[in-house]
Formats: sequence, C-alpha cells, structure tokens
Amino acid sequence: MLVIGLWRYPVKSMQGEALDAAELGAFGIAGDRRYGIQVAESGRILSAKRDGRLLTARAVTTDFVRISLPTGETLDGPGPSTDGALSAWLERSVRLVEANKEEVPTFERQADDLDDASASGTWHGCPGALVDSSPVHVLTTASLRAMALQRPDLDWSVARFRPNLLIDAAGDARVEDAWAGSRCSVGEVQLEIIKPCERCVMVTRPQPGGLARQLGVLTHLSQVANSSLGVLARVARPGTVALGARVSLD
Repeated sequence: MLVIGLWRYPVKSMQGEALDAAELGAFGIAGDRRYGIQVAESGRILSAKRDGRLLTARAVTTDFVRISLPTGETLDGPGPSTDGALSAWLERSVRLVEANKEEVPTFERQADDLDDASASGTWHGCPGALVDSSPVHVLTTASLRAMALQRPDLDWSVARFRPNLLIDAAGDARVEDAWAGSRCSVGEVQLEIIKPCERCVMVTRPQPGGLARQLGVLTHLSQVANSSLGVLARVARPGTVALGARVSLD
C-alpha cells in the first residue's frame, strides 16, 4: 500500500491544500485545522456541519493563513479586516481564531443531518487543533471503490470525504475497517488507528469542483456501514510523510 494523497485544511471546514510531504506530530499534520471561525455571540467554532458555505472558501498556508472567499476577496491572517470580511460574508459576527493548546473548543452543527433547518447542536473537540475528535483521518481507495460498486449512481470522489491521507489499497472492500486498534507505519511515521470515521452531513454538501449535494451518500453509509467510511488515528511516532510512502500494518 502507498500514500497517493496528502491534504491539510488550515481553517476548519474550508477547502484545504494538497501536499507533496508533511510533518506529522501530536496534533496531526502541521497546520491542519489550526484556525476556525468563531461565532462572537456564543464562542462556538462554526463548522460546515452547520453552515455549508464554509466549504466554498479555501485556506492555504504561506507565512500565515490565506483565505480565498467565493466573493473573490483574499484575506491574510487573523485580524480586524479578516474578521470584518468573514462577518459580512457569513452575515453574522464572527472572527478567525487559532486553536489553543489549553482550551477545549465547542463546535456547532445542525441537529438533524438531513434537515438544514434543524436546530443547532454542539460537541466538544480537543485542545491544540480544531479537529472533530482525532488528529488524523485516513481513507483507502479500496473503500471508495466498494462504495462506488454498491451505488454507482452516487459521487464517491475523495474530496467529498476530506481525508488527510489517501492510501492506495488493492481490492474493493472497506479494508481499513479492520485496522481499528492496530498500529500502522506510514513511511517513518507510526499511526495508532483508533476507530472508524463516522460520517455526517458534511459528506452530502455541495463543494467547488462539481460536487453536487447528495443526501444519498450519507443514507447509504448509514445502511451498510454504520455511517462510517475511513478511520481516525493519532500519531504514535512523529515524522515526515511524503507521497509514495509505503504503508503497512505493524
């Protein structure tokens, strides 16, 4: 098995950047989910689980974080001008904030994954990075093929699932389902696979590049895979991962 895709998402729920190589440490890929959009009134971190518009913006890392809005505006780093532009775009008072190693973030989502008008719900993340629960998200090509064979009428593009690592694996079964509780070497990095990645409304959202809204993706996963696809992991041994790195179960 080989790593064939590597992504960082500098701002939670925005589009991110494809990488050739990345440093992985305790908080996952360096700079991943380093920033989030905080709602001024509640202090919650906004997610595309609540507001799908976040997926139409893109964030990349230069000397700072650079955000490109669908309005055509480019925002450089946190600060009053960035906060003002984000607030105008989202039509609510928000600010760009950095993850805090000492603080547990509270995220905002819609209560019903299939009803965008449902009430807001919350969940708690982890200090240090604005990830949902675990710092690394791994997906295999085998799992994507399995889903495409079952429901060829749906779009199973990797972009819909926003992994950090895409691993090329043979076959057409959800092979990584069996990895939970194991350790996995990815180049010089060792990952501890924690659990399957439970999916939510995010995988149904439209995204730039032609991904249409498809509620059937989540409905099908709930029917055949306990709403999961891919796995979540933590870093047991830090280091560098590059495209082409070999992957093996330890």
